[in-house]
Amino acid sequence: MEKQRPSVTDPHRRHPAEDTTAGSGPHPLSRSTVRHAQTPRAERTGDHQSRPGALPPAPGRLLRALTSWWFPCTLLLVLTVLTEQVVTHGPLLAVDRWVRSNTLHLVAENPYPVLNTIADWWTDLGSSAIATALLTVATLSAAFRSRSAKPVLASVLAGIALFATVIPGKILIGRPGPEGQPVAPGEWGWFPSGHTSTATICLGTAAWLLALGCASARVRHAIYSGTALLCTGVGLCLIWCDYHWLLDVVAGWSLSGVILWSLTRWVPRPTPPRQPSPH
Repeated sequence: MEKQRPSVTDPHRRHPAEDTTAGSGPHPLSRSTVRHAQTPRAERTGDHQSRPGALPPAPGRLLRALTSWWFPCTLLLVLTVLTEQVVTHGPLLAVDRWVRSNTLHLVAENPYPVLNTIADWWTDLGSSAIATALLTVATLSAAFRSRSAKPVLASVLAGIALFATVIPGKILIGRPGPEGQPVAPGEWGWFPSGHTSTATICLGTAAWLLALGCASARVRHAIYSGTALLCTGVGLCLIWCDYHWLLDVVAGWSLSGVILWSLTRWVPRPTPPRQPSPH
C-alpha cells in the first residue's frame, strides 16, 4: 500500500525555514556591538553584492601606517641619512648629479615649451606669499565653521615649526644649488628645499583643517589626494626647473611629513558646534 505524503498542515513536520534557524542557536553577535544581531548573517545586505552579509571594510594598511609611530620614525631616519650624505659629500650625491643630468636632457628635448611655464608657475605654490595666503583662508574658514580658535592655533604652530626647522637647516648646512654657486656668508643654502617644505606644511595643514569639517569621506579623500598631488608637483617641478637637487626635495618632504604627523596627533582638533536639539 502506497504511503500517504504528510499534509502541509501536519503539526509534526518542521518548516524548512525553521530547519535553518532552529538548530543554529542564538543569532550571531554583531561585530560592532555586544548585542545580538537583528538578522542572521546570511540575510544581511553588505557592501559587496556578490558577498551577502559582508561588513564594511576595516581601515587599510596605508591608513594604519600613516598614523603609527613607524611613519615619523622612518621619515626622521631618511632625513638623517640625507643630511649626513650632504654634509659629508657622501656617495648619494651621485644620485643628485645623475637625476639633474637626465632632467636637463629631457628639458632640452621637450617639444612643448608651455610645460616649462606650467612647471615654473607650479613652483610658486611653495612661495611664502601664496602658501601662507592659502593657509590663512583655510584657517579662517575652519575657525568660522567651528566657532573656535583651535584652527588658528594649529596654523600658528605649523608656521613656527616650519621656520624653526627649515631656515636653521639651510643656514647651518649651506649646500650650494644645482648651478654650483657657493653660498655667501649670511645667505641660506639649498638643503632642505624651502619651497617644498613651505608648500607641504601650509597646504597640508590647510587640507587637514578643511577635511575636519567634512562629513563625507569622499570629500575628505578628494581633499587629501588633491593636496598630495599639488605638493608632489611642487617638488618635481623644482627639479624640472633646475631650482633644487633631488635630495633637497626629498628632505623637505620628510621634514614636512614629521611636522604634519605631529600636528595632527597632538594639536587639539576643532570640532563643529553642537546643534540645538529640537523641542
